[in-house]
Amino acid sequence: MLAQSQTINDFYIIENTVDVNRFLQNHSNLIDVILEAHPQIRKYFPTEKLRLKLYIDPESSEWEYLIISICASPESVDEALNQLDEFDENWWIDASLGVAVNLCIHLEFE
Repeated sequence: MLAQSQTINDFYIIENTVDVNRFLQNHSNLIDVILEAHPQIRKYFPTEKLRLKLYIDPESSEWEYLIISICASPESVDEALNQLDEFDENWWIDASLGVAVNLCIHLEFE
């Protein structure tokens, strides 16, 4: 798990490392998906920053999940949305089976 955590740190900017690591310890089935997501995302978003964070619902702290954010430029909204659609169709829809309740991949414009 430690080596995989280091690789995740190499691929993603982790916003709340302690919380993310705790979540991954409880949901270790996500680790391979998160690692596999990186090269798949890079096919469509070769240079964008990638963030990984734990989202905790403010209404119910028991409801939490990981988010991979692809940080795209606000100048390329249409292009980024089209690329995300392709990514979803070609990889994420199938890869997310069984893990989508605990992991979300979306665009963030900055």
